[in-house]
Amino acid sequence: MYVNSEMLLRSLPDMPDVLAKLKSGAYTLHGGVVRHAAGAGMGGRIVGHLLFPGDAMQTQQSLEQLQSAITGVQSSMDVLQGLQMANLALSGLNLAVTAVGFVVVCKKLNAISEQIQQQSREIHQTLELVKEVHVRGLLADAAEFYSLLQAAQQFCEQGEVEQLKGLIRPFNREYQFNRMVLQQHAPLAAGSIDRLHEVALLQERLVNLGLMLSHVQLRTGAAKYSHECLTQLSSDLRDFNRQRIEVLTSDINIASKLTHERFAEVTDFLQRGKQMLPALHYQAEVLELEMRHPGLLQKTSGASEILLLAA
Repeated sequence: MYVNSEMLLRSLPDMPDVLAKLKSGAYTLHGGVVRHAAGAGMGGRIVGHLLFPGDAMQTQQSLEQLQSAITGVQSSMDVLQGLQMANLALSGLNLAVTAVGFVVVCKKLNAISEQIQQQSREIHQTLELVKEVHVRGLLADAAEFYSLLQAAQQFCEQGEVEQLKGLIRPFNREYQFNRMVLQQHAPLAAGSIDRLHEVALLQERLVNLGLMLSHVQLRTGAAKYSHECLTQLSSDLRDFNRQRIEVLTSDINIASKLTHERFAEVTDFLQRGKQMLPALHYQAEVLELEMRHPGLLQKTSGASEILLLAA
């Protein structure tokens, strides 16, 4: 049994009282937080915080087991389902806060960069929609980005904190450029339809850049700024989706021309952006815990099951 008496950290499967109260509805889940159910004398008060395994497959198995254990409380079941979908959409719930997640993000960014190079002509047409943006590093500086990514991997693996600090600015520049492209593109209904694949690729890049930047900030000891990165990323995804939905639903000409197949593709793209949010919110909560309990993430990095940090 995993126990840390100093911080009251225990394995959730070894806490039948907590599981029983989750199943009865006395406790409810709010993201990664367990609270007393509303309406009781302690309604809303935090019982503890859940910490999920770093490995995506272990997380999925743990979520399924927890879902089976508390079947019957719809609100908590909905939270778990949202976390499961987020885990699948992002290939993990801890990409910004664990070394294992960092490796996953690096691989994703490499794969996305390769796809961008293969589709440079189509993406160039997308970038033409934002001519006022002068920075063209996304494609023109591909080699520089690869070297930046490789340097981040090397410095993280070797614990070169001072060297990592020097990468924060270029990673932030990459993020902001990608963000500006999507920001200018979101209100264009026709563009969202005609260049859906390229826009989806750029959004996937934005997500992983945000996770990468958050991880680098965390590794340099700046948990506060790591948290801010995830908060910004969540806000950006929500804003992009909101703008796209508003424009698509108000443009009758575009809506009338949508085929069933294309409508399904657009819906899937919007849903994917929404599905990522629970994972980003959960990681932001974990970073808040790390700020209150320095060293928490390091002590729990090897866990293979859900842990509960008592409030």
